[in-house]
Amino acid sequence: MKNYYSLALVWSMLLVITVSCNQGGMDAKDKATGSPVISLITTQFGSKAAYDCPVTIKGSDFSTRPGGNVVFFGDIQVTSLIESSEDVIVVASPLVEGYSVPVKVIADGVESNEYMLEYDEVKCDSVLIFRNASVTKLREGVVWTSALTTWEGFPRSLNVVSITPSETNVLGIACPSSFAYTSAQGKAAGALVAINASYFGGTKHDSYVKIGGEVKREGVAKADGCSAYFANGVFTLTDKVPAIAPVVGNEGAAELIASDVLCCGPLLIDDNTVQTMTSSDHNTLSHPRTAIGVTEDGRVLLVTVDGRFTQAEGMSTQLLASYMKILGAKYAMNLDGGGSTTMWIDGHGVVNHPCEAGWNVRMERKVDAIIYLK
Repeated sequence: MKNYYSLALVWSMLLVITVSCNQGGMDAKDKATGSPVISLITTQFGSKAAYDCPVTIKGSDFSTRPGGNVVFFGDIQVTSLIESSEDVIVVASPLVEGYSVPVKVIADGVESNEYMLEYDEVKCDSVLIFRNASVTKLREGVVWTSALTTWEGFPRSLNVVSITPSETNVLGIACPSSFAYTSAQGKAAGALVAINASYFGGTKHDSYVKIGGEVKREGVAKADGCSAYFANGVFTLTDKVPAIAPVVGNEGAAELIASDVLCCGPLLIDDNTVQTMTSSDHNTLSHPRTAIGVTEDGRVLLVTVDGRFTQAEGMSTQLLASYMKILGAKYAMNLDGGGSTTMWIDGHGVVNHPCEAGWNVRMERKVDAIIYLK
């Protein structure tokens, strides 16, 4: 009996030793991978970052386990990991204070070195990414940024909706038989977001509009006095894919085979090149502006700039082009502005300050057409 208990004790001890060794082996294996190391951080702008733009962290010994990598920008834990692997992590840069921040990765509980990342001061201040901005995620792939601030020496009131097109984020053009408010047209289209679009109501202004292959407006011909800066760009949808391109007048827009076409202008940016605007009061003076842009990665930017108020200066088209470039637009086009400038968001109403009445009145002007997000 004594031998039996002795044997059982030996087996118990062996079992404990085996378990301990196995556990020690797992720890040793984890530690064998080494501590995570950040060797380089890059962004779409080079080495400097801007809010909500992809930041690529390169290095070694990051976690391969889902959720195993935790990234900090200073004291801020990043919540949006775009990509994560053993040697590359891509995140969307968060809101931070200042223009430089230490970045570190905690991989399976092991902390990396700190890598100092600089933010682009011009991009950050000019698009109000850091300060005085309200950022709202309307749904997946749709972010609304709104801000009142001072830029280039004047007060600015800005609204930007950034859209990642997808099966659920589909853009469209609406052009009813008679003029209607941007909000009314947006509601009729079942839209989430809508902005005013084409020129109308003048012998030199009317824009060409085609929707679903059907011509809604012929637009004013060049021979009839259509100014070049009113019709040298087009927003098109081909199989729901949005694009912006140069064009020669409403006649050039009419020759396009895209199913949906809206001609306007001036064209602000063409293939990353800011365009030189025709010298005219329309372009050189500060006015309320509406614009649309397409970024390098295919996002669509819907933008309004309020003006004609002491609270909001407006912009020239040249400054607007610079602003769209800062926002990341590879292509951009000015739309109808002035009293027409309106952004409407479902559940929020008219979110900018149309200049038809007082600053807080939000009185819309009836317009010819809109661009909307379904």
